Amino acid sequence: MSAQALTSGAEPITSRGKTWEDKLADQPGYPKVIPFQHGLPCCNAVHKMGAEAGDPVVLVNPSDVEALMRQVPPGRLTTLSEICQWLARKYQVKGCCTLTTGIFVMTAANAVEEARADGHELDNPP
Repeated sequence: MSAQALTSGAEPITSRGKTWEDKLADQPGYPKVIPFQHGLPCCNAVHKMGAEAGDPVVLVNPSDVEALMRQVPPGRLTTLSEICQWLARKYQVKGCCTLTTGIFVMTAANAVEEARADGHELDNPP
């Protein structure tokens, strides 16, 4: 903030980073199928899905996760593991990165809450 802004009483210009809704946007180049390697952040979870070193695993876009969340009927729940298993079957691979999938679950939920706080609704799961 400049000294002039401090002394003149002017409001400093602040930039609002990306909103949760912005973060739901799909990224170019995804979904991406990569070979499974031990040492990946989601290694243990993907290994429990049956993936071995070199097996294909998928890194998905937020829209893939969001679409599955929308399919869950009100009053029911699904787990991160179930979402990942479905995505692995969809992309015909051995596993799905639970880390990125979990981040996208959280992003979708926060986008809905952010929209409600701003006075509008998103077409996302609650």
